[in-house]
Amino acid sequence: MEEVGRIFGDVGLGQFQLSLAQPVERGDYLAVVDELHGSVLCQLDDLRRKSDLDLEHAGAMQPTDETPIHESLLGAARIVGYRDGQGLVKIPTIPFRPGAHVYRAEEPLIADVLGLKHHSNTGAYVGLLRNHELRIELDINQLVQRHVSVLAKTGGGKSYLLGVLIEELLRHRVTCVIIDPHGEYGSLRVPAEKNGVHAKFGVEVQGFARQVQEYSPDVSLNPSAKPLTFSLRSTDPRDLLIFMGLTNVKTYLAPLKQIIENVALTNPDYTVHDLVRAAEAGEGAVAETLHERLEYVDQTKLLGPKGTSLNDLVKKGEATLINLRGVAPDVQELVVARIATTLFENRKKDKIPPLFLVIEEAHNFAPQQGSATCSRILKNIASEGRKFGLGLCAVTQRAARIDKSVLSQCNTQLILQVTNPLDLKAIAQSIEGLTPGMTEMIQSLPVGVALVTGGGYHTPLFCEVRPRATRHGGESVQIVAA
Repeated sequence: MEEVGRIFGDVGLGQFQLSLAQPVERGDYLAVVDELHGSVLCQLDDLRRKSDLDLEHAGAMQPTDETPIHESLLGAARIVGYRDGQGLVKIPTIPFRPGAHVYRAEEPLIADVLGLKHHSNTGAYVGLLRNHELRIELDINQLVQRHVSVLAKTGGGKSYLLGVLIEELLRHRVTCVIIDPHGEYGSLRVPAEKNGVHAKFGVEVQGFARQVQEYSPDVSLNPSAKPLTFSLRSTDPRDLLIFMGLTNVKTYLAPLKQIIENVALTNPDYTVHDLVRAAEAGEGAVAETLHERLEYVDQTKLLGPKGTSLNDLVKKGEATLINLRGVAPDVQELVVARIATTLFENRKKDKIPPLFLVIEEAHNFAPQQGSATCSRILKNIASEGRKFGLGLCAVTQRAARIDKSVLSQCNTQLILQVTNPLDLKAIAQSIEGLTPGMTEMIQSLPVGVALVTGGGYHTPLFCEVRPRATRHGGESVQIVAA
């Protein structure tokens, strides 16, 4: 093995300092040969240079001065552990000796201790361990059973990474329902253009047109989607007010109930258009507003005599996109609430297959401050869904703004670059085993590199995200042509 340095100073059971003779990067894997357990895997958590140049001499130096500076490259390393005879990862119970040799870890040791498996039957291949040719495959059973969060700042690549994850779920025939506020994931049907990066990561381009179906409340804006509708008769008047964009319940609830009761007496199979005509006959400002807003709901075609069939919406081994592009935020919340509630209740009764519910822009649907119509059901799924085979994936660029009870229930995190201090604090508080050095690295992660925690691994890993097999649908729009 290549020696890179020596241990010095006081040595703890979980960490140590080392003087480096070879260049290494923060996050690189190291090895120390322990006299009891053999090679022990470690990770460089921090780097600094120490010199004999003090402030007084630095200020007195001229640009042409060539005063010799004596410096040392020092590091702080975290002990990851070794595999014992039973295959368990353990940390030595006796500290390393000061002066012990530190080596650059070789890939067999890294793969063995980290538990990196190649082509696992239940593995979702998301990329390679940074600076290595070792595949990172997330345990799909753990993803569904213990929930997932995908966190990144705007433009950090979360939609791309989520696309990679969904591709893997589709390859393993995992049933998915994806709340897609911006209409980004229809591109899962289309193969990507193959390039050299695909070859490096061993990815074959392909589309999943046969496994992806799309529904939308607004098919005029989203013509590739089938219409998503809900049953008018099973819609509570309070929910109907939200569809109508009316938040003043005291003013409008009683008159709306009266309109519904009057129409139902003569026509039990009434439509929204019937309600429009009944409201038109009323007098006064309230009746006028109800008529106007009911007309709006009628135009959306969101409520009908019969809603979209659950058997059509959830198909085993397929992904269903709920495309909400162009839909008003309050109506989006109600759509998510209705769908999430239906999935949860029917999954508890085993009427639909185990599935994975993906919520893009999750901070809008389960906010930390304020409330959304769908907040309660999403919190219920986060806390109880795993018992019934309903996994949740929360995707957001604002970790500080998503409900903490939802985020804390996500035991697998895929984190790309995050720079906002409040978001970093929220991430650090919700993830076990995240060191201060890793938190700092999150701020400077290059595009395409993610920190992976959970997913079947006992320690956080830095992952070079593999290229998409399908076309990416979340590119930013160019304002000025190049």
